[in-house]
Amino acid sequence: MSQKDYGVKIPVLDKENYFHWKVKMRLPLMSIDEGYVECIDHGPHVPMKPNTSIAQAPAGAPNTIPKLPSKWTPDDNIDVHKDKKAMNILFNGLDSDMFDNVINCSTAKEIWDTVQTICEGTEQVKENKMQLLIQQYEHFHFKSGESLNDTFSRFQKLLNGLKLYGRVYQIKDSNLKFLRALPNEWKPMTVSLRNTQGYKDFTLERLYGTLKTYELEMEQDEEIEKVQKKTGFVALIASVNKAEDMKEETAKATPSTSACEGRTESRKCKGKMIQESEPSNKDEMDDLDEHLAFL
Repeated sequence: MSQKDYGVKIPVLDKENYFHWKVKMRLPLMSIDEGYVECIDHGPHVPMKPNTSIAQAPAGAPNTIPKLPSKWTPDDNIDVHKDKKAMNILFNGLDSDMFDNVINCSTAKEIWDTVQTICEGTEQVKENKMQLLIQQYEHFHFKSGESLNDTFSRFQKLLNGLKLYGRVYQIKDSNLKFLRALPNEWKPMTVSLRNTQGYKDFTLERLYGTLKTYELEMEQDEEIEKVQKKTGFVALIASVNKAEDMKEETAKATPSTSACEGRTESRKCKGKMIQESEPSNKDEMDDLDEHLAFL
C-alpha cells in the first residue's frame, strides 16, 4: 500500500531530525486510526476472554485469558489486523538503510522501539542527552547579535527537545527563564511584566507576542527620533543659507568703503580746482578795467 492509499503524506525518516519525524509520524497514524497508535505504544491487540477456570486457579490468577484464534470474532480480526497496517505505514516512512534494521521485526511496536533506539540511543544515552539539554536550559541566555525572534526560536526548540525526553517545565517557570535571558534594553518591559505577575498566565507564544509589540514600538520611536533629528538638521542648514543670502543682498545694496572714499576724494579735487580758478578770473577783470580807462 502506497502513501496515496492512506490519504495522508507519510513522513520519511531523517536520522538527524528524528524528533521531528517521531512527532510527524504519530499524526498520520492517529488520523487514519487511533488503534494504530495503540499498536506502536503497547503492541498488537490481543483478543481476551473471561477466565472461567479462575475458581480452580491459584491465587493471583488473571481474570481474563487470550482467546484462541479460532474463537476470534470479526471485530477481533479487525483489531488484530491493525498492527499489520501500522507496520506497513512505518515501513513507508523509512529509507532503505533504516529498513534493513527493522526488516525482521514482527510488530509495529518492535519497529518503533528499534528505530528509537538507533536514533536516540539506549536509556542511558537518552538520560545523558536530557541532562545536557537541562544544562542548556539552566544557562540559557541571549546571544550577541540575536534578534528577539532568534532567541525565542532557540528557546522554544530547547523546550521541545526537553519535552520529547519527558522533561516538562511549568509555564510560569519557562516564561520567567525567557524574560531573564533578555538583554538590558529589554529591562523596562521585563521588570514591568514580572512586577505585575502577568507573565505567569501567558503561554510562551503570547509572551513573545507581547515582547514583539514592545520591540516594534521601540523601533518606531527610534525611527521618529531619527526623522526629527534629520528635520532639525535640515532646518538649521536652511536657516544658515538664508542668513548668508541676506548678508549678500545687504552687501550689494550698501556701497563699499573704497567706493565711498573714491567719491569723497573726487569731491575734494573738484573743490580745489574751483578755488584755484578764482584768482585767475580776478586778474582778467583787473586787466579789462585798465583797458577801458585808457579809452
